[in-house]
Amino acid sequence: MLRLLLPIVLLFVTGCESLGYYSQLAEGQWSIWWQRQAIDKLLNDSSVEPALRARLQKVQLIRQYAVDALSLPDNNSYKYFADVKRPFVVWNVFAAEEFSVEAKRWCFPVAGCVSYRGYFTHKAARDYADSLAAQGYDTYVAGIRAYSTLGWFGDPVLNTFVYQDEARLAGLIFHELAHQILYLPGDTEFNESFATAVELAGLKRWLQHNEVFRVDADDINSSSDSRKITDTGRITEKYLRKQAIHRDFVKMILVARKQLDTLYRQKTSGDFDMTVVREEKHNIIQQLVGDEYVDFKAKWGNYEGYDRWFYDSRTTPAAINNAKLSTVYSYQKWVPSFQSILTSCDGDLPCFYAEAKKLSLLNDAQRLQRLQDFSPSL
Repeated sequence: MLRLLLPIVLLFVTGCESLGYYSQLAEGQWSIWWQRQAIDKLLNDSSVEPALRARLQKVQLIRQYAVDALSLPDNNSYKYFADVKRPFVVWNVFAAEEFSVEAKRWCFPVAGCVSYRGYFTHKAARDYADSLAAQGYDTYVAGIRAYSTLGWFGDPVLNTFVYQDEARLAGLIFHELAHQILYLPGDTEFNESFATAVELAGLKRWLQHNEVFRVDADDINSSSDSRKITDTGRITEKYLRKQAIHRDFVKMILVARKQLDTLYRQKTSGDFDMTVVREEKHNIIQQLVGDEYVDFKAKWGNYEGYDRWFYDSRTTPAAINNAKLSTVYSYQKWVPSFQSILTSCDGDLPCFYAEAKKLSLLNDAQRLQRLQDFSPSL
């Protein structure tokens, strides 16, 4: 799931366009702030519908586990609930040049430079994306169900994600709280990969803690039904299968991204024909949407979980481009490196957090080298 680190500080803003953008951020954030209600209070309110009550009770258990077992911050985040009365809390705009896999970045106070720009209405996001497209950028607008204010505000539980299945709900909370542990302004890949590594480690422990279902994720694949089942719980089985599928999805996307990167590097060779490169770009993307995705689905029993990513409808391919591909890359680039660091800490999360903090203090070149050293695939 894509998420937003909201730039909330309005200091030193100049220009009408900047002021208008920051104003909508402030208005959206304060609207959520004033709508929130304490979960403890809601659970004592007999008028709260049973389905919401059950989810909020689950959130309390997950939240406490995050503190007790994962050493994540114990603050006001996820101790309140707000209903924003829409399916997404914000919409992110992503962009990349026509012949580049690198995401365009926007710079903000506190949050630094990030590879997205958030809006509290879909229309505003769409209008801005259209303005970038008119300048020749590849663009992508994504609805976002949750974001982090990096501890500046107590981030509430929202109606946009509270009804997700248990694994997704827990993972989201662990991920967003991880941003409050460590955030490096200007390095989206570092921040999201760190938080994703915490999310995955936390989820594994949460599911084991609940003793719902014990199985090694490596034993789940498309060609064998041999599974080490010691319980009948379905939550963990479903989660582990989805994780295995997601790894394959990420691998497929990153292969296509690498092919495009190789293609675009012709720009520096003096042998760059835009018409030819544009056609080859189209071919690579069509191969991804066509044969590659068909094979991927067949491997996983016609799994349809990524159909909405690949298609605007059942038969019409979505506008997959450099911008959309960059969203997968940002969240996954350094996850293997961080997982290796966690292993070197013998699974001790405070040790892991400390080592990640040390990395954040290095200069860009040193940090890149250390992350590469920890990743066997780089």
